[in-house]
Amino acid sequence: MTTTPAVLIEGTFAAATATASVGAYYLSDQCTTAVDKLTCTNEGAVTATATAQLFAPDGTSVQTFTKALVVGASWPFPDIVGHTIASGGKLTVTCPTASTIKVRASGRKFT
Repeated sequence: MTTTPAVLIEGTFAAATATASVGAYYLSDQCTTAVDKLTCTNEGAVTATATAQLFAPDGTSVQTFTKALVVGASWPFPDIVGHTIASGGKLTVTCPTASTIKVRASGRKFT
């Protein structure tokens, strides 16, 4: 088994709905992925809520983490650290207020 450190989501704004082409989204493709860090920062002008979700390969929600962030605040989502995403599963971060919550996630890929 090979372990590769990886940036899962690179400095992307969360959208109201995260998809493969929009917003903060990571698909664990042909590997198992461990989440080592997920940080959200409110770069907007109002308090906003970030929602991080882990999904199983069949699309069912495994776990959801939510945090309201005041302007300028960051949150490291400590409860998501250590969770794994099976091949075909995904990690999304959403926020109903566009261009407000910036997301960065890193982890390890196991192949």
